[in-house]
Amino acid sequence: MINLHFFDINLLAVLAAWIFHIASGLIWFRPGLFGNQWSKLTGKELKPATKWIVPGFIGHLVMIFVLVIIIKLANINSGFGGLLVGLFCLIGFIVPLETGELIWEKIPFRLFLIRIGNQFVGMGISGFILGIWQ
Repeated sequence: MINLHFFDINLLAVLAAWIFHIASGLIWFRPGLFGNQWSKLTGKELKPATKWIVPGFIGHLVMIFVLVIIIKLANINSGFGGLLVGLFCLIGFIVPLETGELIWEKIPFRLFLIRIGNQFVGMGISGFILGIWQ
């Protein structure tokens, strides 16, 4: 029997994980870190399409809510457990989608690694935050 009460979700933890997930991506793609490499590999300017910023933020929030629900369903109540769930979600959902980019859009493997690295940090630490902050 599933015993998930949405009112038991710590919304401050969700907010913190959401902000971290967005911030880690913004830092990851800074020119001094991986932004210049991303730009070189994609042939695109490191400038966001402003009309997609709000839907992007909403997408990050949905991702964090799904992550916290999975953590709750798995009855995780530790940072390490949350980290593992975040990384399993990365391996099970994000990596296969990004692999499709390798196959169909023929993106460079290095670009694949940059994108996966970003999600590795974002999902792992977000899962840690959600797991420890019940």
